[in-house]
Amino acid sequence: MKKNKTSLYIAEKWLNFADEDYRLVTFLWNKENKFYRSICFHAHQFIEKVLKGIREGAGLSPPRIHDINALVKRVAKLNFNVPLKENEILFLSSIYIDIRYPPDVGLLPKGEPTQRDVEIVVRAVKKLKEWIT
Repeated sequence: MKKNKTSLYIAEKWLNFADEDYRLVTFLWNKENKFYRSICFHAHQFIEKVLKGIREGAGLSPPRIHDINALVKRVAKLNFNVPLKENEILFLSSIYIDIRYPPDVGLLPKGEPTQRDVEIVVRAVKKLKEWIT
């Protein structure tokens, strides 16, 4: 694991991109009309980008995966203890593809995302944002 200026620069880029997803999550969550699928998608993207940025900052290329659970485990091997609960991690891992593509657009393991689902992801996003700042 070799840190260098390039990997730190790229890590910063990952976190800047993640911040855009964070701002979208909080913006959409505060709207009267809830965009549950979009909130879930951008929550997943925020967390994925933060985890990949951590790996990049440690001098490791991020893997080309979208599995939050696998990314958390890889970051844990670098002695970063991500402050998310197992149920949050597993839920976030389950929503990436199911939310974005037909024929199951918006279908989580149990159907359309509910307000409770969105509360879980928003809480996870805020927790991770606080952890990295």
